[in-house]
Amino acid sequence: MASVIDPQRHAHLIDLQRRVFEADAELEAYTGDDAEPLREAVRQAVLAKDAALVETGLIEEHGHYIPRQDLKRAARDAGSSSG
Repeated sequence: MASVIDPQRHAHLIDLQRRVFEADAELEAYTGDDAEPLREAVRQAVLAKDAALVETGLIEEHGHYIPRQDLKRAARDAGSSSG
């Protein structure tokens, strides 16, 4: 089945998803005592990505699962091809 995420048309979504991945990786790597600012950064990144995803109409058209999974896949693919 083809992805509902088009890399050119949805580049902004892919960028937002990559920011979520980066914020989450930073939180996972943190070894200090107060991770709350990092947790908040993850929450904010997720909220921004989710709002943008809803704005595209993909959630309404395909439900929540497929667009979110396709977006994660597209962001991972974009990350591996840009490195």
